[in-house]
Amino acid sequence: MTESKIFLIGVSGPSSSGKSTLARLLRHVLPKSFILHEDDFYKAETEIPVVNGIEDWDCPEAVDFIALRAAIDYIKKNRKLPDNVHYKEDQNNLGTPPVSNDEADEIKRQVLGENSVAENTEFCIVDGFLLFNDDVITKQLDIKFLLRAPYESLKKRREARSGYATIEGFWVDPPGYFENIVWPGYVKAHKHLFEGEDLEGRLAPYALQQDIRTASAIDSHMKDMLKWALEIVAEKVRRLSR
Repeated sequence: MTESKIFLIGVSGPSSSGKSTLARLLRHVLPKSFILHEDDFYKAETEIPVVNGIEDWDCPEAVDFIALRAAIDYIKKNRKLPDNVHYKEDQNNLGTPPVSNDEADEIKRQVLGENSVAENTEFCIVDGFLLFNDDVITKQLDIKFLLRAPYESLKKRREARSGYATIEGFWVDPPGYFENIVWPGYVKAHKHLFEGEDLEGRLAPYALQQDIRTASAIDSHMKDMLKWALEIVAEKVRRLSR
Protein backbone atom coordinates (compact mmCIF):
# COMPACT_ATOMS: atom_id res chain seq x y z
CA MET A 1 0.00 0.00 0.00
CA THR A 2 1.33 3.46 -0.93
CA GLU A 3 2.05 5.60 2.12
CA SER A 4 -0.19 8.62 2.54
CA LYS A 5 1.42 11.94 1.58
CA ILE A 6 0.57 15.32 3.03
CA PHE A 7 0.78 18.55 1.04
CA LEU A 8 1.18 21.87 2.83
CA ILE A 9 -0.69 24.73 1.17
CA GLY A 10 0.30 28.24 2.26
CA VAL A 11 -2.36 30.95 1.96
CA SER A 12 -0.89 34.36 2.71
CA GLY A 13 -1.51 38.03 2.00
CA PRO A 14 -2.45 41.24 3.80
CA SER A 15 -5.01 41.43 6.56
CA SER A 16 -8.59 41.13 5.25
CA SER A 17 -7.52 39.84 1.81
CA GLY A 18 -9.61 36.67 2.16
CA LYS A 19 -6.94 34.26 3.45
CA SER A 20 -9.03 32.59 6.14
CA THR A 21 -12.09 32.45 3.88
CA LEU A 22 -10.11 30.73 1.11
CA ALA A 23 -8.46 28.41 3.63
CA ARG A 24 -11.85 27.30 4.99
CA LEU A 25 -13.21 26.81 1.48
CA LEU A 26 -10.22 24.67 0.54
CA ARG A 27 -10.76 22.65 3.70
CA HIS A 28 -14.35 22.11 2.59
CA VAL A 29 -13.52 20.89 -0.93
CA LEU A 30 -10.28 18.99 -0.31
CA PRO A 31 -10.60 15.54 1.27
CA LYS A 32 -8.71 14.84 4.49
CA SER A 33 -7.66 18.44 5.05
CA PHE A 34 -7.21 20.69 8.07
CA ILE A 35 -6.00 24.23 8.80
CA LEU A 36 -3.03 25.54 10.76
CA HIS A 37 -3.50 29.25 11.56
CA GLU A 38 -0.44 31.44 11.95
CA ASP A 39 -2.53 33.64 14.26
CA ASP A 40 -2.43 30.80 16.80
CA PHE A 41 1.31 31.49 17.13
CA TYR A 42 1.19 35.05 18.38
CA LYS A 43 3.40 35.72 21.35
CA ALA A 44 1.89 36.64 24.72
CA GLU A 45 0.44 40.15 24.89
CA THR A 46 3.31 41.24 27.16
CA GLU A 47 5.74 40.39 24.34
CA ILE A 48 3.92 42.23 21.53
CA PRO A 49 5.98 45.22 20.29
CA VAL A 50 4.59 48.66 21.08
CA VAL A 51 4.71 51.47 18.48
CA ASN A 52 3.80 54.97 19.62
CA GLY A 53 1.97 53.52 22.59
CA ILE A 54 -0.01 51.00 20.51
CA GLU A 55 0.53 47.23 20.39
CA ASP A 56 1.72 46.13 16.94
CA TRP A 57 0.16 42.72 16.24
CA ASP A 58 1.04 42.95 12.54
CA CYS A 59 4.83 42.75 12.59
CA PRO A 60 7.08 39.65 12.41
CA GLU A 61 8.28 40.24 15.97
CA ALA A 62 4.74 39.55 17.26
CA VAL A 63 4.75 35.96 15.93
CA ASP A 64 6.61 32.98 17.38
CA PHE A 65 8.12 31.71 14.12
CA ILE A 66 10.24 29.09 15.87
CA ALA A 67 7.09 27.43 17.23
CA LEU A 68 5.33 27.79 13.87
CA ARG A 69 8.21 26.14 12.00
CA ALA A 70 8.24 23.32 14.57
CA ALA A 71 4.47 22.81 14.14
CA ILE A 72 4.84 22.57 10.36
CA ASP A 73 7.67 20.05 10.76
CA TYR A 74 5.48 18.02 13.12
CA ILE A 75 2.62 18.04 10.59
CA LYS A 76 4.93 16.90 7.80
CA LYS A 77 6.05 13.93 9.89
CA ASN A 78 2.78 13.02 11.64
CA ARG A 79 0.04 14.32 9.26
CA LYS A 80 -1.92 15.92 12.09
CA LEU A 81 -1.94 19.09 14.19
CA PRO A 82 0.38 19.08 17.21
CA ASP A 83 -1.33 18.83 20.58
CA ASN A 84 0.76 21.49 22.29
CA VAL A 85 -0.76 24.50 20.49
CA HIS A 86 -3.68 26.53 21.85
CA TYR A 87 -6.04 26.74 18.87
CA LYS A 88 -8.40 29.72 19.06
CA GLU A 89 -8.34 31.26 15.56
CA ASP A 90 -11.49 29.49 14.37
CA GLN A 91 -13.35 31.45 17.07
CA ASN A 92 -13.04 34.55 14.90
CA ASN A 93 -16.24 35.19 12.97
CA LEU A 94 -15.65 35.82 9.26
CA GLY A 95 -19.26 36.81 8.61
CA THR A 96 -21.45 35.35 5.87
CA PRO A 97 -19.26 33.32 3.49
CA PRO A 98 -19.08 34.82 -0.04
CA VAL A 99 -19.27 31.29 -1.44
CA SER A 100 -21.86 28.78 -0.22
CA ASN A 101 -21.05 25.12 0.33
CA ASP A 102 -23.15 24.24 -2.71
CA GLU A 103 -21.24 26.72 -4.86
CA ALA A 104 -17.93 25.39 -3.54
CA ASP A 105 -19.02 21.82 -4.30
CA GLU A 106 -19.90 22.84 -7.86
CA ILE A 107 -16.46 24.43 -8.32
CA LYS A 108 -14.93 21.22 -7.01
CA ARG A 109 -16.90 19.20 -9.60
CA GLN A 110 -15.81 21.57 -12.38
CA VAL A 111 -12.13 21.26 -11.48
CA LEU A 112 -11.82 17.71 -10.23
CA GLY A 113 -14.78 15.95 -11.82
CA GLU A 114 -15.90 12.89 -9.90
CA ASN A 115 -12.36 11.93 -8.93
CA SER A 116 -10.59 12.81 -5.72
CA VAL A 117 -7.28 14.64 -6.07
CA ALA A 118 -5.58 11.47 -4.82
CA GLU A 119 -6.88 8.78 -2.54
CA ASN A 120 -3.71 8.68 -0.46
CA THR A 121 -3.29 12.45 -0.21
CA GLU A 122 -3.88 14.69 2.80
CA PHE A 123 -3.67 18.48 3.03
CA CYS A 124 -2.69 21.00 5.66
CA ILE A 125 -3.68 24.56 4.76
CA VAL A 126 -1.40 27.06 6.52
CA ASP A 127 -3.23 30.39 6.84
CA GLY A 128 -1.13 33.41 7.76
CA PHE A 129 -0.34 37.02 6.93
CA LEU A 130 3.44 36.59 7.31
CA LEU A 131 4.31 33.27 5.70
CA PHE A 132 6.56 34.38 2.84
CA ASN A 133 8.75 36.82 4.74
CA ASP A 134 10.21 33.78 6.53
CA ASP A 135 12.55 31.80 4.25
CA VAL A 136 12.31 28.62 6.33
CA ILE A 137 8.51 28.51 6.25
CA THR A 138 8.43 29.46 2.57
CA LYS A 139 10.56 26.41 1.78
CA GLN A 140 8.49 24.15 4.08
CA LEU A 141 5.34 24.77 2.03
CA ASP A 142 4.53 22.76 -1.10
CA ILE A 143 1.98 25.15 -2.65
CA LYS A 144 2.06 28.90 -2.02
CA PHE A 145 -0.75 31.40 -2.62
CA LEU A 146 -0.38 35.14 -2.08
CA LEU A 147 -3.72 36.97 -2.10
CA ARG A 148 -3.96 40.68 -2.86
CA ALA A 149 -6.59 43.42 -2.76
CA PRO A 150 -6.62 47.22 -3.19
CA TYR A 151 -5.68 49.31 -0.17
CA GLU A 152 -9.11 50.88 0.25
CA SER A 153 -10.88 47.50 0.10
CA LEU A 154 -8.56 46.06 2.73
CA LYS A 155 -9.00 49.08 4.98
CA LYS A 156 -12.80 48.94 4.72
CA ARG A 157 -12.91 45.21 5.50
CA ARG A 158 -10.50 45.45 8.42
CA GLU A 159 -12.39 48.33 10.01
CA ALA A 160 -15.69 46.46 9.63
CA ARG A 161 -14.45 43.62 11.86
CA SER A 162 -15.50 43.56 15.49
CA GLY A 163 -12.11 42.35 16.68
CA TYR A 164 -9.91 39.28 17.11
CA ALA A 165 -9.66 36.51 19.69
CA THR A 166 -6.23 36.41 21.40
CA ILE A 167 -4.70 33.99 23.88
CA GLU A 168 -5.49 36.32 26.76
CA GLY A 169 -8.76 37.81 25.52
CA PHE A 170 -10.01 39.93 22.63
CA TRP A 171 -8.31 42.63 20.56
CA VAL A 172 -10.13 45.58 18.99
CA ASP A 173 -8.26 47.89 16.59
CA PRO A 174 -7.89 51.45 17.86
CA PRO A 175 -8.64 54.30 15.41
CA GLY A 176 -6.11 54.61 12.60
CA TYR A 177 -4.67 51.16 13.23
CA PHE A 178 -4.87 49.96 9.62
CA GLU A 179 -3.18 52.92 7.98
CA ASN A 180 -0.58 53.43 10.73
CA ILE A 181 0.28 49.84 11.71
CA VAL A 182 -1.28 47.13 9.51
CA TRP A 183 -0.55 48.43 6.01
CA PRO A 184 2.99 49.77 6.63
CA GLY A 185 3.84 46.44 8.28
CA TYR A 186 2.54 44.47 5.29
CA VAL A 187 4.51 46.64 2.85
CA LYS A 188 7.72 46.30 4.84
CA ALA A 189 7.44 42.50 5.09
CA HIS A 190 6.41 41.84 1.48
CA LYS A 191 7.95 44.49 -0.79
CA HIS A 192 10.87 42.17 -1.61
CA LEU A 193 8.41 39.82 -3.33
CA PHE A 194 7.54 42.35 -6.06
CA GLU A 195 9.42 43.99 -8.89
CA GLY A 196 10.31 47.55 -7.98
CA GLU A 197 8.69 46.93 -4.57
CA ASP A 198 5.32 47.62 -6.24
CA LEU A 199 2.82 45.51 -4.30
CA GLU A 200 0.27 45.74 -7.12
CA GLY A 201 2.86 44.82 -9.76
CA ARG A 202 4.54 41.62 -10.89
CA LEU A 203 6.28 39.12 -8.66
CA ALA A 204 10.04 39.51 -8.30
CA PRO A 205 12.48 36.73 -9.34
CA TYR A 206 12.83 35.50 -5.74
CA ALA A 207 9.06 34.96 -5.45
CA LEU A 208 8.97 33.18 -8.80
CA GLN A 209 11.87 30.94 -7.78
CA GLN A 210 9.90 29.97 -4.67
CA ASP A 211 6.86 29.22 -6.87
CA ILE A 212 4.67 31.73 -5.05
CA ARG A 213 1.43 32.15 -6.97
CA THR A 214 -0.76 35.24 -7.09
CA ALA A 215 -3.95 35.66 -9.12
CA SER A 216 -3.70 37.78 -12.27
CA ALA A 217 -6.61 39.96 -11.15
CA ILE A 218 -6.20 41.76 -7.83
CA ASP A 219 -9.20 41.29 -5.53
CA SER A 220 -10.99 38.64 -7.60
CA HIS A 221 -14.33 37.29 -6.40
CA MET A 222 -13.85 34.44 -3.94
CA LYS A 223 -15.52 31.95 -6.31
CA ASP A 224 -12.86 32.74 -8.91
CA MET A 225 -10.15 32.56 -6.25
CA LEU A 226 -11.31 29.13 -5.13
CA LYS A 227 -11.37 27.78 -8.70
CA TRP A 228 -7.92 29.26 -9.41
CA ALA A 229 -6.44 27.81 -6.22
CA LEU A 230 -8.04 24.40 -6.65
CA GLU A 231 -6.74 24.11 -10.23
CA ILE A 232 -3.21 24.81 -9.01
CA VAL A 233 -3.54 22.32 -6.14
CA ALA A 234 -4.81 19.59 -8.47
CA GLU A 235 -2.03 20.20 -11.01
CA LYS A 236 0.69 20.34 -8.35
CA VAL A 237 -0.49 17.19 -6.57
CA ARG A 238 -0.65 15.24 -9.84
CA ARG A 239 2.87 16.39 -10.75
CA LEU A 240 4.46 15.76 -7.35
CA SER A 241 2.69 12.40 -6.93
CA ARG A 242 4.18 10.88 -10.06
